[in-house]
Amino acid sequence: MNFCDSPLYSPVRRLTHAGPIRAERAMEIVNAYVVAFFQAQLNDKVEPTLNVSRSPYPEVEIELFPGSKP
Repeated sequence: MNFCDSPLYSPVRRLTHAGPIRAERAMEIVNAYVVAFFQAQLNDKVEPTLNVSRSPYPEVEIELFPGSKP
């Protein structure tokens, strides 16, 4: 549920089904990846945030599926 803003509404995690990290931190990470994705796809910019070998966020683990491009 950290992909939506419901964890920001209540400090009780079991009511919001939030993940193990703070809601504000999760929103920061989600926003950074969404902006990086659109910058890369729409503006042809190289975005270091999307580098699969090294994420700027230690909480993020990127998994590549067979046939996908890094």
